Amino acid sequence: MAKSKSQSKSARDLTRILDRTNTPVYALGPDSVILFANPACCDWLQIEIDELIGSKCTFASNSTENLKRQIQGLHPPLGTTDSDSPQPTAHPLESTLFWAFTTDADENKSWRIASRTDLLDADQNYLGQLVVCSEESTASPESDPIACSTSPARLHAALAKVRTQTDCRYSLESLVGCSPFANRLRRQTESAIKSATDLFIYGQLGTGKEHLARTIHASRVNAKNSQLLPVHCSIADQQLIHQNIKDIVSSRADSNPAAGTPSEPEQDWLLLLDVDRMGHAAQNELLGFLQLPDFPLRTIATATNSLIELAGQGEFSEQLAHHLSTMTIELVPVAQRMLDLPLLAQALLERDNFRRDVQLTGFDADSMRLLSEFNWPENIDQLNRTIQSAADRAQGRLITKPDLPEDFKNALAAMRIGTASETQIRLDEYLGEIEKQLVLRAIKQAKGNKTKAAKLLGISRPKLLRRIQFFDLDATPDFSEISEPTESLDVSDFEELG
Repeated sequence: MAKSKSQSKSARDLTRILDRTNTPVYALGPDSVILFANPACCDWLQIEIDELIGSKCTFASNSTENLKRQIQGLHPPLGTTDSDSPQPTAHPLESTLFWAFTTDADENKSWRIASRTDLLDADQNYLGQLVVCSEESTASPESDPIACSTSPARLHAALAKVRTQTDCRYSLESLVGCSPFANRLRRQTESAIKSATDLFIYGQLGTGKEHLARTIHASRVNAKNSQLLPVHCSIADQQLIHQNIKDIVSSRADSNPAAGTPSEPEQDWLLLLDVDRMGHAAQNELLGFLQLPDFPLRTIATATNSLIELAGQGEFSEQLAHHLSTMTIELVPVAQRMLDLPLLAQALLERDNFRRDVQLTGFDADSMRLLSEFNWPENIDQLNRTIQSAADRAQGRLITKPDLPEDFKNALAAMRIGTASETQIRLDEYLGEIEKQLVLRAIKQAKGNKTKAAKLLGISRPKLLRRIQFFDLDATPDFSEISEPTESLDVSDFEELG
C-alpha cells in the first residue's frame, strides 16, 4: 500500500514538472491514440486538452479535417516493428529522432525535432511512446528534403514539406515529388486553381487526369457555387452531345434563373472526359455550342494526347483544339519521373493509413528498389493498386519484398526479360556461327581427317566438304583459331546437324 502511494506521488510530481516545462511533451498508446499532452504541447498545437486527449494520430502528411491536420505530424515513424506486438525499431537513430510538425488553418507548418522513447512494462510488453519536442525551428526538415532517400522518416518529412508548396486543399498524390516535372505541375495547378479560364489536361492512362481536373475545380474560390458536369466523350456521338449539353443548360436555367448570364460565383463547368476520342461530327456539334456568345458553361477537358498535335495531324478539329487548350497541363508517365517514385509511393501509402487500424511507416530498401525498377505502364493507378495490395499483406510496419503482390513480381520479371532481349538476334546468323564452330572443333579433334570429322558430326563426307566451302574454312587449313575443346566431341552432340 505504501508503495502504491509512493508511486502515485511520483506520478503527480512528474505531471507537475511536465506541466511547468515549455517543452511540448506527449504520449501515444499502442493504437496511436494520444494519452497525455502537457500544456506546452496544447499551446503549440493550438488545441484544447479535452479535444486532444483520446484523438487518434495517423502516420500521414495530409488531411482535410482540421483536428487531423493539426495532430497528424505528431506520429513518429515506427520502423520495422511488428503490427501486433511492436518492439523498439531496428533503426534507432532514424526512428528515435524525427521531425514533428503541426499545420494551422492556413496550411502553415511548425516544425520541431522530436525524440521518441518506447514505453515498456516489466515484462517488456509495448505500452506506447513518449515524445519530447525541441524548441520550434524556423527551418523545415531539410532545405531540400532527401527526396531520393528511401528512409520512411525522411520521406515522411519531405512529403509534408512538398504539400506546403501548393495551395491545393485536397489530397492529390500526382503533385508530390522533387523532379522538374513535379515542380512545374505544382505551379501549373496553382495557376489553374486561381484562374477561371478553360483548362485542358492530357496524359497517359492512369496518370490521374480526371482526379486533377476535379481537384482543381473543387479548390477554386467559387467551387461552392459551381457545378462540374461530366460528359463522357468516348461514347458521345453528335446527337448525344447535342442532347446532353441542351439538357445541362436547361436544367441549370431551371434551377437558377439568374444563371443565364455568366457570373463568377455561378460559373458552371463542363468536364469533357476523353475528348480526343470524340468523332468529327460530335466535335463540330460541341464547337457550335462553345462559340455561342451567351453559352453559360466553361470547360475542363481531358485526353490521352495533345489536341494541338492531333489537329496538326488532321485527326481533330483545329478550332476546337485551340478553344479547349487555352490553359494546358501535361501529366507525364511515371517512367519519366522516376525521381519522384519514392515520394509518390510514400504518399499513396500514407493516404491508405487513414483507413487502417495498423499504421504502416514506409518501405524497406529492397521493396523500394523493386518499385523503382519497374516502368509502371499504367502509371499512378497501377502503383496505387500495388501498394494497397502490399499493405494488406504486410506483416510489420514496413512493406518488404515478400509483401509485394505476385502479379507485380511477374510483371517485373517479364519486363526484365524484355529489356535483356532488346538487342536484335538474327537467328540464321547465330545458328550458322554455332555450326561453323562445331565443324571446326570436329576437324581439329580429328586432326584434319575430314572423313573422321564427318563421322563425329554424324554427316556424310560430301556434306562436310560443302559446309567447309560454305564457311570458307579452307582459308584456315590448320584451324589454329580454335582453342582446344574442353571435352571430346561425340556423334550424339551433332545429331541435329544431319
